[in-house]
This record gives sequence, structure tokens and C-alpha cells, in this order.
Amino acid sequence: MSNYIIIGAIFFTLALIFYSIAIWSDYFRQKLEKWHIGMFAMGVLTDTLGTMFMYLHVGHLIFNAHSISGFLGLFLMVFHLCWGLLVIMNDDVRRQQLFHRFSLFVWFFWLVSYISGVYIGLNR
Repeated sequence: MSNYIIIGAIFFTLALIFYSIAIWSDYFRQKLEKWHIGMFAMGVLTDTLGTMFMYLHVGHLIFNAHSISGFLGLFLMVFHLCWGLLVIMNDDVRRQQLFHRFSLFVWFFWLVSYISGVYIGLNR
């Protein structure tokens, strides 16, 4: 197995940990806090690094269901992070409620991509 795959898998798993902590802590508290934004940012960073290492392993872009869902998941995470920054800066209660619900959608979408990657990796 390539070192790029191992390093990429480690980064993806770190992204899962960071993002899950932020999503579920925010969801149960129903109050977005600054440290949540930091954890979201760490999730985005580690997912981006994981994606980069997988790209380095393959050497070119591949467009299949897994890679498309992965790129969409990363895009949603970046959008989610930016929205979270706006919510924190404006301290709007209504936007926070929408943010909590959207957070679960983003997390679930990204999780499906993560699980499909694990499945593909284990079947090789």
C-alpha cells in the first residue's frame, strides 16, 4: 500500500474526528461557539490534506461516485465553515437554528463519502 494512501487515510480520519466533535457538540449545546469554528476549520484542513494525498497517489482526477461525493462533501464543509463564521460574528439566534440543522446534513453527506472510501479501500 502506498504511503500516500496511508497518510491520506489518516488525514481523512482526523477530519472525521474534528468534524464530528464540532458537529455533535454544537448540536447538543444548540449554541455555536468559537472553538466549534476552530474544530470545523481543522476538519476542513485535514480533509483537504487527505484529498491532496489521494490525488498524489492517483496522479490525476478521477470522476466516479466516490470522488464526486468527496469533492461535494469538501465543498459543503468549506461553505459550512464560512457560514459558521458569519453566524458567530452576527450572533443571530435564527441563523444558529438553521445552522444546526444544516450541520447535520453536511456531516451525514461527508460521512457517506468517508464510509464509501473505507469500503473501496478494504475491497482492494
